[in-house]
Amino acid sequence: MNKEERRAAARLKLERFRKGKFYRIMYEKGVLYFILSFLIPFSIMLYAFGMFGIHPFGNRQILVVDLWHQYYPFFRVVREKLVSGGSFLYSWENGLGTNFLSLISYYAASPLNWLSVFFGEGGERDALTFILAAKIGFAGAFFSSFLRYTYRRRDFSICMFSVAYALCSYTLGYYWNVMWFDTVALFPLAMLGIVMLCREGRWKIFTLSLALSLIANYYVGYFTCIFSIFMFAASSIIECRGIRDWFRKLLLMFRSSALGIGLGAFMLLPAYFGLKLTYSANNSMPKEISFYEDWKKIFGNLLSYSEPTKVDGLPNFACGMLAVMLFGVFIFAFGIKIREKIAAVIMLGVIAVSCNMNILNYIWHGFHFTNQIPYRFAFIFSFVLAAAAFRAYDVILTRGIKIYHLVLMLIAPSAVFVLYKISRGVDYKFEGAIKSSAIIAGAFWLIFVAAKVFPFRTQRTRNILMTFVLAAAMFSEFISNAQIGVQTVDTTSYTEYPATYDDVEALLKYERENDKTPFYRTEMTQTYTLNDSALYGYYGLSQFSSAANVSVTTLCKRLGLYASEAGNRYYYRTSTPVVNSLFSIKYLVKKGGVLNSEDWVMEDIRTAGSSTLYRNRYPLSMGFMVSEKVLDMEDSSTANPFEYQNSLVRHLTDNEEEFFVPQPVALAEYDGLEVSKNGYGNYTFQNNTEEPTGSATYTYDCIDGSYIYGYANGSGGTCDHLEIKCGEDTIDSGKLIESYPIVFPMGNGQAGEESTVKITSNEKHKTGNFKLMVYALKKERFEAFYNDLADEQLEIDKFTDRKISGKINAQKDGVLFLSIPYEKGWKVYIDGERAETFKVLQAMLGVKVGSGGHDIRIEYTPEGFAPGVTITFLSAALVIFITYAERKRRIRRKEHAAAIQREAGENVDTSTYRQGAAIYDQFGIPHPDDHIGRVEDSEVVLYDGRAAAEKEAGNAEPESDHSLQRH
Repeated sequence: MNKEERRAAARLKLERFRKGKFYRIMYEKGVLYFILSFLIPFSIMLYAFGMFGIHPFGNRQILVVDLWHQYYPFFRVVREKLVSGGSFLYSWENGLGTNFLSLISYYAASPLNWLSVFFGEGGERDALTFILAAKIGFAGAFFSSFLRYTYRRRDFSICMFSVAYALCSYTLGYYWNVMWFDTVALFPLAMLGIVMLCREGRWKIFTLSLALSLIANYYVGYFTCIFSIFMFAASSIIECRGIRDWFRKLLLMFRSSALGIGLGAFMLLPAYFGLKLTYSANNSMPKEISFYEDWKKIFGNLLSYSEPTKVDGLPNFACGMLAVMLFGVFIFAFGIKIREKIAAVIMLGVIAVSCNMNILNYIWHGFHFTNQIPYRFAFIFSFVLAAAAFRAYDVILTRGIKIYHLVLMLIAPSAVFVLYKISRGVDYKFEGAIKSSAIIAGAFWLIFVAAKVFPFRTQRTRNILMTFVLAAAMFSEFISNAQIGVQTVDTTSYTEYPATYDDVEALLKYERENDKTPFYRTEMTQTYTLNDSALYGYYGLSQFSSAANVSVTTLCKRLGLYASEAGNRYYYRTSTPVVNSLFSIKYLVKKGGVLNSEDWVMEDIRTAGSSTLYRNRYPLSMGFMVSEKVLDMEDSSTANPFEYQNSLVRHLTDNEEEFFVPQPVALAEYDGLEVSKNGYGNYTFQNNTEEPTGSATYTYDCIDGSYIYGYANGSGGTCDHLEIKCGEDTIDSGKLIESYPIVFPMGNGQAGEESTVKITSNEKHKTGNFKLMVYALKKERFEAFYNDLADEQLEIDKFTDRKISGKINAQKDGVLFLSIPYEKGWKVYIDGERAETFKVLQAMLGVKVGSGGHDIRIEYTPEGFAPGVTITFLSAALVIFITYAERKRRIRRKEHAAAIQREAGENVDTSTYRQGAAIYDQFGIPHPDDHIGRVEDSEVVLYDGRAAAEKEAGNAEPESDHSLQRH
């Protein structure tokens, strides 16, 4: 075989390959670029994690801030339920019991979390790291799909710009908010769906991606809903053909949005009703307009190689210097319609102003002001900027590099550099981020210059080489940015999380194996995370989440536990025996030592390493009978916890005896403080010394048969450090009241012994107020109280996440108090008949029960779940029906068109645009000539869909060297 024959055979083989199924799938359908757009950011992120020793590459982990306290513990519970088959509707592993569907709708509803079941026990954190990297990869993959369809391009350039979106500064600063990134990844897919809807009337991609976005995370999905309005306005102006077509697409948009929301209703309705129980429901819109940041700083922050905002700071808008460079080309270059430019500028302006204006920021964040982590929708700015940059690059590839393009590339970077310099003022130095950004911008510009002046044989060769060299430079930029992001967000020790896990797990295992009681609660005497029960896997009281029931938070605050309504948290640290019994806390775990208090109520039963397990000698069941007087108890916000508990005991038991008795101060000593008393337990201090802090020490006499408890509050943070002693034993010490007032035990002291409390002022306050109240609890009175309630407990026979059954023998008519947070989703059946439920203590579940023995059945279904599931099924049925009806309609139209042709006795020349268009218009079939992205001379013209199809089928001549062959 000679040389020419070999060439002919190679050409024939290549032709067959191009006509083959594999080529069509990988190249024409864009699967290859989809895969690459996933793998590149996925690999870059894993590389950055590996560089900082994140497990399994080292001994670090990604758990920081709320990922440490909230997201990972909830993720662990999700995996546990997936493995064990537990219900996703309710969880007892935090917050006394929680509407778990509502909680995970924000924190852990990601479908990718199901992958965690393939990671073994103990590999949950590795699973979370892998899933996070996968979400970032999918952000790139779906952005590539958006670019490929919207601009009709199939080459490696879409991978390059997909990385710009996937690894924008929003991702690198906020990736520790792992639950947001499903919807961030799905966002380009939803926007692609809108373009498809406006261009061809294809609505299913938008409907399904919107539904997935809302299901995965309704909060960020809400951002998608808002921006969809702007995206539709822009796409409809660019894509729709006339007013009639615009109205048709508008109705289609409304229908698709309704179906998308309807498909997610099974998650959204319970989440809505759950949110109504939280503190966030009380927000109000600001009345006056104000702006947060200096505009120069905001746009100067578009530099690459900068530390992204992690918790507080400027909006994370940056998505690489190439995007900034090409923005000038997008705005001023010929070949892009004015309407495209205006739409992009308006969308960028809306996002920028919304980040900086208080009212718009409030609306974007779900009519709520965020607690840190500002501008949570800023990724949309990067989306628009990266898409605009790609559009400009598309023009360059199609038309070739023009001299004025090279000039336009300098405008936006120069503006960013100048704004950065002005915003820094006298602190400006040409180093760090600005120096590196200038270098990479210069490198990009020189690549364009080289591509312009170098004599390539064909335009296609020029484009390919230029794209790969730019991609190499761009990927190096994002590798550095990813490392800066990981360094900024920081890491924590892998082996030290959770603290003393093996010891605690051994104690919990012993507890489960030796206590076959269907239900009881356990708590820690000190916090490690703010959701330790979810982290270690026991039924507990503590909770820190946006889904925290604000009524329960308020009750815990009244009882003297750590609690903050605005902080969405309540958690256990220390308390009184009354609270332990009331909330069915049967076991306490003390890590790193032993309890030096409450031997009379807490029995030491097991030690593992440095941790000890204690059993409450006075446990109560989840439910017990109380007096109907409890319904008359007022929620007194002014009473201290001891007086509140005194009132509580009187209303629960009809016992009018004084329960907690206030104790006088035996001795007061001051070091560096002048203190005046303003009534029992209320003090004002002043530090007139040169020392940063001062202290007040109060001594109390112990009493035979009684045990003393204290309550302290450093108003406004004026005092934060406590040291509690009984004799020589230190009961507790540290910044115990840094944020919230608490009740604490003061030892086992009896007559002849003393307990002391030393309260230290904060160095930032020279004057201020503090409270310190000490009360004594007589043992025999507490035992009488306990015995009164223990005689009429709910004896639980069966217990699951959602269903509880048991028996109770009520001595007289009264109220069955259930230590379950009140929700309308709870139903109580007494002897098979449903009973009316109501709030007890403004927070807990209660039901009236008559005297005698009764069978009790308690069941839970989240409020809104049943109608939500119904709406979801109806929406799914409508999607199927509409899809079927549209398919049948298309078939009938084609048959009708063919019949008309036969009757006319002529064949329609499909190569003739006007004849074809007339038939498409007559029968409402979408045109194949949907436009965007094809540039000739100085105007944008309709994209010739038919010619492209013929060309791809091998029926057209190849393009000249002066036009880009798209594949």
